[in-house]
Amino acid sequence: MQNRAVVIGAGMAGLSAARVLERFFEKITILDRDELPEGPTARAGVPQARHVHALLTRGAKELEAMFPGFLAEYEAKGAHELDVAHEGAILRYSGWQQPMRSGCTAYLATRDLTESIVRRRLREGGRVEILPRTDATGLYVRPDAPGRVAGVLAVQRGGGTNLTLPADLVVDASGRSSKAPSWLASLGAEVPREEVVDCYSGYSSRWYEAPEQLPPDFWWKMVWLDPSPAENHFISGVLFPVEGRRWIITLAGYAKHYPPSDEEDFVRALGELRSPVLARMAELGRPISPIYSSRANQNRLRRFDELAQPLPGFVAVCDSVCAFNPVYGQGMTVATLSARALESTLSRVSLGDPGFERVFFGHQLRAIEDAWNLATRADMRFPGAKSDLPRPSRFASFFDDSIQHTMIYDAAVLRRVMPVYYMMKPARSLFEPELVARILLGGAASMAASRLHPRPLAKNPPPRPER
Repeated sequence: MQNRAVVIGAGMAGLSAARVLERFFEKITILDRDELPEGPTARAGVPQARHVHALLTRGAKELEAMFPGFLAEYEAKGAHELDVAHEGAILRYSGWQQPMRSGCTAYLATRDLTESIVRRRLREGGRVEILPRTDATGLYVRPDAPGRVAGVLAVQRGGGTNLTLPADLVVDASGRSSKAPSWLASLGAEVPREEVVDCYSGYSSRWYEAPEQLPPDFWWKMVWLDPSPAENHFISGVLFPVEGRRWIITLAGYAKHYPPSDEEDFVRALGELRSPVLARMAELGRPISPIYSSRANQNRLRRFDELAQPLPGFVAVCDSVCAFNPVYGQGMTVATLSARALESTLSRVSLGDPGFERVFFGHQLRAIEDAWNLATRADMRFPGAKSDLPRPSRFASFFDDSIQHTMIYDAAVLRRVMPVYYMMKPARSLFEPELVARILLGGAASMAASRLHPRPLAKNPPPRPER
C-alpha cells in the first residue's frame, strides 16, 4: 500500500476518486478552496449546483457500490427516483413522448444533498482528510527527482500559511477551473491539446416551493421541453422535483439565445416555450430564490490520452479532462466512471510503472467517450456551433434524428436506447442490425408523415396510460 495521495477538489469527482484511493493508500488528503459545510448547503465553488442535476442509473449504481446504503439514505432525505420516460411530461423536438416504462431510472435531488452524503461518509471512514479553504497553487517536484510529481503546493485562504503536501500520487479533480495545463507548462512537461464543442448555451434557474396538491390532470412528476431549432425555438425548459417539496425550474438557451436572468423576462420566457405546461407549473409554485444564471457550458476534452510522456505521479479526472454541457445530466455519473477507471488502473499497473499514467488516461477516455460523443453530437446540431471535431455525417445525423422520432412512440426502441443514454450499455449496442432497421424505418416513416401531413403541436402532454 502506498503512503499518501492528494486530491485537488472536493466535488463529486474528487470525492469519488478519494473513495477508490482508500484501497491503495494509507492516507488521502482532499483540498478545496471552499468552506465545506456539514450538511446540504450551497457553496460558492459549485455555482452549477443551483441548477438541475440528475444522477443517472449507472452513477447511482456506482455510488451505491462505493458507499453501501447511499441510495437508501438519499431517498430517505428526499431524493426522487423516477422512470423519467414514464413519469415525466417530455416534449422532444419531434413531438411529445408517449409515457412508457423504460426500465431506467434517474435520481433527482439537489447537488448539495448528493455531495453532502458522500462527503460525510468519506469523513467517517477516518482515512480521508479534507482541507477546506485551501487553494492548490502548483505541483511540487523534489529537486533531487525533477521528473516526477511529489506533491502539491497550496496556500490556506484568509492569510493562511503556505503548504507543501507530499504525495505518491496527485489527482486533479478541480473541474473546469483546473490549472493543470499551466502547471505542466511551468515544469516543462507536455501539455495536452484541447478539443472544444460550443453551441453557446446558457442556463437560468429559479427554485420554487411546490404546492401540496396539483390539479388532477397534472399526472407528471417532472417536465422536460426540448428546443426545436427547425421551428426557431432555441430555449428549452425543465422542472425537476428535489428534496424538501421544492422544484427547480431551469431554462436553457442555445446558439446565443441566452435565457434571461431577471424576473419579468424569466416569466415571459416561460410563456414562450413550445408548451405552456412549464409556465402553468411555475404559477402553481411559490418562488423562493432569485434567478441564477450560468454560461460556462461548453464541451471540452483535454487529450491527456495522447501525451507521449505524461508527467509521472500526476493524473487528472472527470471535468479536469472532459467537461460536458451540463444540460445532458452526465456529470455526476461520469465522475464515478473516472473514479472506477482510476481504481482499475491501480489494480492492474504499479504506480511506479513508467506507463501507469498513460494506461489510466486511455482507460478513462474509453469509460467516458460515449458520453462525450452523445453530448457533442447533440450540441453540433445548433446553428453557429463552434467545433474542433468533424461534423457528423449525413447518415449519422439521420440516424440520430430517427432515434428521436422513433423512441417517442416505440416502447421497444425506447427500452434499448435509454440504457445507452443512462450509461448502462455502450453506444455500439444501438447498432445491432435488427435495432438499426427498426430505428431507420420508424424514423423515416415518422419524418415523412410529419412532412406530408403536418399537424400543429399539442400544447399539453398526452394522458398517462392506466398502467
